[in-house]
Amino acid sequence: MQRTHIAVVDTNVLVYDLVENSPFHMDARERLNKLDAVVLLPNILVEFILVTSVKLKMDQEIVKGKVEEILRNSVIARVTRRDFKIALGLHLNMREINDHLLVAVAKRLKLPVLSYDSDVINLCTRFGVETI
Repeated sequence: MQRTHIAVVDTNVLVYDLVENSPFHMDARERLNKLDAVVLLPNILVEFILVTSVKLKMDQEIVKGKVEEILRNSVIARVTRRDFKIALGLHLNMREINDHLLVAVAKRLKLPVLSYDSDVINLCTRFGVETI
């Protein structure tokens, strides 16, 4: 049975939830609030930290506070060797390895993916992973 109130969440959703002037801010916040549980991969959390603190140059205390909130309210999924093998098998461009790992883990856990990234959504569709 598909658990619809639990999802593997992509980096962009976390970023949009934090960045209040983003056009997706309210939608991201509402979607996250509807979930009973958020599942994250360790690499997604690292990517969130790098995007917000380095690329967006956000205050480190704000980023740190958001990471602490995320850690309190989410489950960190283990990425297995098999997940890496599957992701590498799906993968043509090494810059997109995070996307492929996200899909591989979601498929293994039989969970939907929450993302705004059309490449991730298309990858999910290709490999039979539900998106929400």
